[in-house]
Parts: sequence; structure tokens; C-alpha cells
Amino acid sequence: MARTKSKTPPYLGENLSQIKKFGLQNNISDLEINGFTIIPPKKVASTQFLNKMRKTVLRICHERTGKKFDINKNGQIGKYKAQPQTDSQFLLYYLLMADPIFEKWLLNPTLNAMMDYLMKGTQQLSSMTSFIKWQGEGYGETLGLHSDTRPSTPEGLIPSSWFDVSNSTYCLTDYTKENGAMAMVPGSHRLYRQPKPGEGVDKAVPVEAKAGSLIIFNGGIWHGAFPKKTEGLRLNVTSYFCHRKLKTQEAYQWRVTRKCLIEIQLSSLS
Repeated sequence: MARTKSKTPPYLGENLSQIKKFGLQNNISDLEINGFTIIPPKKVASTQFLNKMRKTVLRICHERTGKKFDINKNGQIGKYKAQPQTDSQFLLYYLLMADPIFEKWLLNPTLNAMMDYLMKGTQQLSSMTSFIKWQGEGYGETLGLHSDTRPSTPEGLIPSSWFDVSNSTYCLTDYTKENGAMAMVPGSHRLYRQPKPGEGVDKAVPVEAKAGSLIIFNGGIWHGAFPKKTEGLRLNVTSYFCHRKLKTQEAYQWRVTRKCLIEIQLSSLS
């Protein structure tokens, strides 16, 4: 009986060629060892795209809050009621349908190559949001450390290749500790559990990156953010992916318009 030639899964075949094409091999090593990696702007998108994305997010801030936003000044919540909020931060939801630039971002080759690797080609977009942050205490002493992934067994142990979610942050402003950078606990993705109250704070490191950088992180890593000590805004676009067996955070099944789907399809062909 003739043996059927097995096909190489995309995440081991064509995806690895994309990883090599974009020079992301070291980033893959970072992901495996630390649970997160920082991809420099030149490997992500053009400066023109970055500037347009930043202006678009600021425009949406104005539309949803009724307040003017300046990158160099602290923000205001205004009439915006979305949760969760703190005295120095709010989230913008449903960005995918807010402007065509977010459709283009969803198709970004670097973003997709890294997510294909992390999630073995099983991913779907769960949400696309923006954390609008300004000077304040933020999450406080705990840094808001948490994991995006719940353990699948009572012991909290699952094989290291099984990931239900993975996350990414496109930095629209510089990320420094003083500027409220993300906090990560390197290697915590291998623990497969949530941190206990206060746990991990002493091991958390600031994820410092230039505007235009892309932070990719494993869904199991403990992460949060340092308080922003400087005046002005810290902006990002967060693209959160989940396994296709899970429900998405944002209700795309009922909210994505046919026009949006057509535009995404056309963009993928261009």
C-alpha cells in the first residue's frame, strides 16, 4: 500500500520561511526563553504608517470622549463610559471597524508571522483595542500582574506547546519605565498559573521600546504595567488572538460588516 506523503504544517513550513525572511529568528528565541520579545520598528511598518495610526487613535479618543487629545498632555475620560477605567487610563474597543488602517494592521506580515508561530496557525483575532494611558498611579504596587491564559488542569500544568491565546502591543509612543511601560516577568509563561497577590512584582522588568516597535508575548506570561510618571500620553494598539475553539472577546460574528470583510479580503490580495 502506497504511503501518503504528509504535508508540512504551515507553521513549520511556509511560516518559518517568513520568520527567516523578516529576520525574526532571535525574536523566536526570546519568546521561548522569556515569554516575550520586542521587534524593532524597521521590521514592523513604515514611519508613515505609524504616524497615521497614532493620529487615527487620537481622533477616535476625541470622538468617544468629546475631549481634545494632545500627545504631550494628559488625557481625560470625558463622556466615555467603557470599562475598565482608572484615573489615568481607559481602553478603546472595536478598533477593527473604526478605520481602514486597522484592517491593514490585522494583515501586517510581521504580526502574522509571529502569531502563526506562537499559535501553530490556529489563531483568530479576539479583540483589537488601544490602552490610552497618562500620568498617574495606574495599577498601583501590584503593577496589575496577570496571565491571559487559564491553566487547563487542576495542577496548572499543560504541555508547553499548547497555547489558547497570544497577545501583541504595537507601540505608538516610546515605552520607558518612567513613561508607563509594560511590566513582564521573564520565564513566568512556564508556570501555567496566575500570580498570587503581589507575586512577581520584584522580578518584573520594564519592556522598553521605541515608538513603532511590536511587542509579542505568550498568553501565559505574567504582565501588567508600571505607573506613568511623565506628563503626556502613552498609546498603543493591542491585537489579542485566541484559538478558533474559543469565543472572541469582541463580538465580530455580529458586528463586522460585509464592507469590512470585503476590504480586508481585498487588502490581503494587494
